[in-house]
Amino acid sequence: MKKLPLDGVRVADLTMMWAGPYATRILGEMGAEVIKIESPSAWDNIRTLVPQPEATEPWNSSFYFNDYNRDKKSLTLDLAQERGREVFLDLVKHCDVVIENYRAEVLGKLNIDYPVLKAAKQDIVLVSMAGFGKTGKERGQVGFGPIIEQMAGLASLSGYGDDGEPYKTGISYGDPVGGVAAAGAAALGLIQRRKTGEGCHIDLAQRETMAAMVGEAFVAASLRGEEPVHRGNRDARFVPQGAYRCTGEDQWIVISVRTDEEWRSLAPVIGAEELTSVGKVERAERHDELDAVIERWTSSLDPQEAMEKLQAAGVPAGRVLDTEAIHDDPHLNARGYWVWLPHPKMRPWRQPSTSWRLVEANPQLRRHAPLFGEHNREILCDMLGLSEEDLKELEAAGIIADAPINPTVG
Repeated sequence: MKKLPLDGVRVADLTMMWAGPYATRILGEMGAEVIKIESPSAWDNIRTLVPQPEATEPWNSSFYFNDYNRDKKSLTLDLAQERGREVFLDLVKHCDVVIENYRAEVLGKLNIDYPVLKAAKQDIVLVSMAGFGKTGKERGQVGFGPIIEQMAGLASLSGYGDDGEPYKTGISYGDPVGGVAAAGAAALGLIQRRKTGEGCHIDLAQRETMAAMVGEAFVAASLRGEEPVHRGNRDARFVPQGAYRCTGEDQWIVISVRTDEEWRSLAPVIGAEELTSVGKVERAERHDELDAVIERWTSSLDPQEAMEKLQAAGVPAGRVLDTEAIHDDPHLNARGYWVWLPHPKMRPWRQPSTSWRLVEANPQLRRHAPLFGEHNREILCDMLGLSEEDLKELEAAGIIADAPINPTVG
C-alpha cells in the first residue's frame, strides 16, 4: 500500500467550530498528524454542542465535535499566557503547517502572527481563514456560515420566505466550502515550500471562497445585468422538472427532463403515452398539468422503486434522502461509505468515511476525535521534552488541563 499524500506532515490546528476543523479533518484523512490545540478556558465551542444525552463528560461526547475532529490529537494550551505561548512556539518548530480561523486580529494580539511563527520555524506554512480575510474594511468581523452565505450573494439565489426574508441553505454552506478551500490552500503551501524551501502565509477569506460558488449568476448579473429568477424546483431549460411526492411520510423524488427523447421515455413509464409527442415549448406551458400527471404516478410508489424505474428508462431521477434514510442508501453502503468508529465516551454511530478515495493508498478512518487534552503528555513530554514537574506547573497555572474550566452545554 502506498503512503497517503500528507504522511509525515504535522499540523498545528488552532481552528474552531466547523470550517476550520473540517479543513484539518481532511488533512488528517490524507495522512497528516493533526494536533488540535484548545485553551482550558476557551475550548472549541462545538465540544459541548449537541452532546450525547446523559453524558457524564459532555465535552467528550458531542456528535458534532466528533464528526469534524476525528483523526486528530488533542493538546490543551492557553496561548494567552506567556508560558503557554512559549510552549506553542516550541511546538511550531516541529510542525509544517499552522492553520487558524480566528478573527483577523487575534494572532497579532497573541503575539503569534506570521513573522513570529517564521522566526520559530523558517519554512512554516500558515493558513489563515478568517471570515472576511486579514485586510479590508470588514477584516474585524466574525464570519459564521450563515453570515458568509448572505454576504457572498448565495441568498439571492435561494429565494425568500413568506415573510420576505432571504433563505439560507439550511446547512451553513459557507463552512464546508471554506474548509475544503483551506485544505487545498495548505496543500498548495506545502507544494510551494517543496519547490522553494520557503514557507508562506495564505490569507483565505471564507466569504470570497463562498462567493466563487455562485458561478453563472455572477456572469448573468455582471455581463447582462440580469436579476436572479427564483423558480423553486423548476428550471429555465429543463421541463418538466420538480420534486414529486412518493408513498410514505415526507418521501420525494426529483425528476429533470432535459430533452424530448427523455420525455418520450418518461411518458410511457408514468402511464401517459398520449403525451409522448408533446414538445418542449408546450411542456413548459403545461408544466402544472404535467406535474400533476407525474405525481399521480410517483405517489403510489416508494421513492427508491420510482427512481430505479425511471433511471432504467434513461430518465434523470433521484430520491430525496433525509439525514436518516441516507444511512441506508444501498449505493453508499456498497461503497463502504458509512463507518462504525468506536469511541470510549459515546455509543456507536455511523460516520461518513473520507470522500477522497485515493485508490492505491486507500485512506481509512483511524481513530475517534480526541478526548480533551488526551495527548498532552505525549506531545509535551515525548515531543517537546518537558518533564513531569513541568506538566504539574502548567496544570497548576491553568495552561493545560484534561477537562474544560467551568464547562457549559450548548
